Amino acid sequence: MKRHTQDGCQLAAIMKNAPPHKIIKAINVGCGDGIIIFEMLRLHKATQIVGIDILTGAIKAAENNLSGPILEEKVHLHKISASRFFRNIKHWDSYDRFVINPPFFSSGSGTESRKALDQVARHEGSLSLKVWAKGAGKLLKTGGELYCAFPSERLAECLKVLSTYGVEPKELWWLKADKRKRRFFLRAVRGGKPGIRISFETVLKGVGQGKNG
Repeated sequence: MKRHTQDGCQLAAIMKNAPPHKIIKAINVGCGDGIIIFEMLRLHKATQIVGIDILTGAIKAAENNLSGPILEEKVHLHKISASRFFRNIKHWDSYDRFVINPPFFSSGSGTESRKALDQVARHEGSLSLKVWAKGAGKLLKTGGELYCAFPSERLAECLKVLSTYGVEPKELWWLKADKRKRRFFLRAVRGGKPGIRISFETVLKGVGQGKNG
């Protein structure tokens, strides 16, 4: 697997470690080439992970990058839209962790990307904030955690929408390396009590340095 330094690697690094001798089932929505899944396994953040993506090319890339964990049945990948996956009742109350590095920009805002793949990754379409927040509220077990990265300019909107769907924000990070504090990282808990802890100076080491395995 190629070296990554983007948000997905940092997102995996801030997660709590999976407790010993306990199955931690996670879902990575919009898994792309599988970097978040790879890092979660490498850093012992989950034991079983489902990855979904609407793009055929993304799923094929993830299958290549995660061939070992797939053979070991630690990872299961599905080409499916997030909204369709969320609607299926068999997935509800099934996951300990819901992990997403979603499109940052609302539809119609900012400059649209010329490339179709970049547009899907950067601007909301079918995978809007309300869609994935509602999906997390359905898929997570009570006490299950959501981890996401999102632009700071949409912080208030994100916190409000998650809380509306029963996923209560609990911890918020800005990374020291992000001088302009352009994006934040968030842990929220389904059914959690109100109250959030904020850190402005988080430093992550050893991020994105794993190799294909």
